[in-house]
Parts: sequence; structure tokens; C-alpha cells
Amino acid sequence: MSHWSKEQALAYDQQWGELAFHRQIPSLAGVSDSNNIVEIGCGGGFLSVCLATYARGVSVLALDPSAQMIELANNRRQQAGLSEAQLQFLQAGAESLNVMAESIDLVIAAFSLHHWRDAELGMQLVFNSLKSGGKIWLCEDMHTPTGGTLKVNNNLKAFAGIKQLLEQFAFTSIEKHLLATPEGEFLIVQASKAT
Repeated sequence: MSHWSKEQALAYDQQWGELAFHRQIPSLAGVSDSNNIVEIGCGGGFLSVCLATYARGVSVLALDPSAQMIELANNRRQQAGLSEAQLQFLQAGAESLNVMAESIDLVIAAFSLHHWRDAELGMQLVFNSLKSGGKIWLCEDMHTPTGGTLKVNNNLKAFAGIKQLLEQFAFTSIEKHLLATPEGEFLIVQASKAT
């Protein structure tokens, strides 16, 4: 993803960047007042803006390895009138997550887990970042094309593979839901860090 051209990033953002489903994610993921949230694979930042504006005092750190996507995301943040204290974008993948241990309430990866370059390292960093009782919320589109030039780990587009990865890092209360919308059929997986 980090090698996307400006044209590729714009084309992706125009097709997938502002889904109505993105507006539902803060509620589905349980975002609440004063949450510290990390979003991994933020793309053009539309979901990030939805997260940052959903409840009072929310702070979002959103990561994406593509410079082009981060540029789009920063433009969206500015258009939404959000400060960097409310919403900060960093060009980085899950494998570069660098936050204080046990400081995050919620980690969200919508449509990105299957692109993580090193899922085990990324998940270890996610686990370390979460507070006791913190949650990870993952979503995958069940019908996204898997061809093209982007590396895709198909095992992480299915519940069995996602569950295995989460269990490897002692996540508990692993739940899955299938949600059908006019925009697609989505696999939602959430889990908690034990208290």
C-alpha cells in the first residue's frame, strides 16, 4: 500500500473512502466519551473523522502506510475542523505502532488486517497498547477482490484465521458477526484484553 500513486489513492478513495457503513462503525465498535482510539489502515481518513466526532473527548491516532492516503486524510481532518489533539494521522503500518503500553481503549482495523505486512508483530503491538479490558474491533469485506498488486493474506479475511491470530495473543471474548448492507457483506470480529 505504501507505494500507491496519487491517482491510485484517489481512485480507491472515490470508490471505497466514504461508505455509509463507515458512519455505523463508531456505534458498532462501542466508541464512548473520552476513548483513546487507534485506527490501523485509515486510508483517506473518513472513518477516522467519524470516530473522532462520534463522542465527546475522543482522541484518535490513525495509521496508514501510504503517504498519498495520509495526505487525503489530513485534508479531511482540516475540512472537518478537527485539531491534531482530536485526530492525528501517521504514515505507518500496524508493525510500527508506537504508543505507551496500556494507554488505548479501542483499536479499529476496518478492511485492513489482511494487508498487514507482519500480522503477528502488529497484533503484539496492538495487545501491548490496549488497557486492561480494552477492545480490538476488526472488519473485513467478504467480497473484496483479492487480485491486483497489493499483498493480501486471505487467511486474515476469514474468521478462523482472525480468531487464531487473536488467540495467539491471549485476547478473550472473541465474537463474530456478519452484517449485510447494500454496500456489502461484512465480517465483524471483536475481542478484549483480559482484565
